[in-house]
Amino acid sequence: MKNLLAGILATSAFLIGLSANATSQVETWKTKEGASVYFLHAPEIPIMDMVVSVDAGSLREGSKYGLASMTAGMMTKGTSKLDEEAFLTRLDDLQSSINAGASLSSTSFSLRSLTKPSLLTPSLELFYDVLTDAKFNEKVFERERTQAIDGQKAILDNPSKIASELYYETLYPNSVVGATSKMLESSLKALTLQDLKNFRQQFYQANNAKIVFVGDLQKTDAEAIAAHISELLGKGETLPALASITPNPSNKVVEQYYNSPQTQVLMGQPAIDRFNDDYLPLIVGNHLLGGSGLTSILMTNIREKDGLTYGIYSYFTAGIYEGPFTVGFSTKNESVTEAIEKSKAVIAKFIEEGPEEEALQRAKNNFLGSLVLDMNSNAKLANAILGLAAYDLPLDYYETLPEKVKALTPAEIQAAFKRHVNPDKMATIIVGGVVEK
Repeated sequence: MKNLLAGILATSAFLIGLSANATSQVETWKTKEGASVYFLHAPEIPIMDMVVSVDAGSLREGSKYGLASMTAGMMTKGTSKLDEEAFLTRLDDLQSSINAGASLSSTSFSLRSLTKPSLLTPSLELFYDVLTDAKFNEKVFERERTQAIDGQKAILDNPSKIASELYYETLYPNSVVGATSKMLESSLKALTLQDLKNFRQQFYQANNAKIVFVGDLQKTDAEAIAAHISELLGKGETLPALASITPNPSNKVVEQYYNSPQTQVLMGQPAIDRFNDDYLPLIVGNHLLGGSGLTSILMTNIREKDGLTYGIYSYFTAGIYEGPFTVGFSTKNESVTEAIEKSKAVIAKFIEEGPEEEALQRAKNNFLGSLVLDMNSNAKLANAILGLAAYDLPLDYYETLPEKVKALTPAEIQAAFKRHVNPDKMATIIVGGVVEK
């Protein structure tokens, strides 16, 4: 692993210079079983990053909260050939890494390996075993479940996590997005190994899978690897439509006492999904409003001018469902009301007057500069390509993005914010010592 990291560090100068139009060079095809394949030849360093994504996210678990994540976690805890410790030792010997994780819409497996055949071939064999021959050991499962339950209990000791849980419970009740730690804990206790095996059997299939390659690999090799992975996953039955997530817009104020000199505050409202036409003006506008750290308008006013917080931020969560526009900060208990009112006033002024041209130009430059850092490695490029595939965006999206960002006007950004953000209709979550016991 040390050799692999040294190789990455030695080539960092090249990786920083990767241009956003790299994704437009991606070649695509379908496997016999229906998996979509995306291949980007990047021979500059002898490393391959591969991501395999299947339609097995938490939206598929119904009321069995935590099932998708637990299943993904168990997939890399050993195979029938190698127990957990031997599996990890073998990966270390090969200087490779294999990871798995579940999101709302998918479960993804990633492999990073040097492309020297003596290292890549056995690394791929391990990856194939992860997909089809995971051990699902009872003792390991009990340990992982206990840790997951303890993690949910630990939320009660973290005011920022309490605030986040109350926030999503308020805006997205009766859904996996709004599931509380108590709901997750109860569900985890009821899960069985057979539940995990059934979930893998039903949803880990090639029909809707996406396979991404980025690195020093020939297309013919990528074709053979993708075909084998697709065959291993198999063509299953057509899956039912994903469960819908219906937001609950509300200007409700939720307060919870927590013994602390600081109070955590979250404010927000359901806003947009990733397919919304206003996505780009909102993201760029928010970069100026609250997404660019110390230089943002919220930071300049609420921190620097008013001295009400050490940090304040805002962001849009735009995915496959109508995610929220969120503002978050912590402040002294005695300053909560003032901080909330002044934060809303800053947002209202931004919406009413629109962004200033000069400030917007600086935000655009900063935003575009950050895109390079978002794709400065094979792994980041692979995930960027996977994101394009997930939202059915054109592969030249990043190539055309700079001109689209540059063309945005203050009026367009102002209009988009007026359509989707209203400070008077935000839910407000307050967790801290400001509330009486």
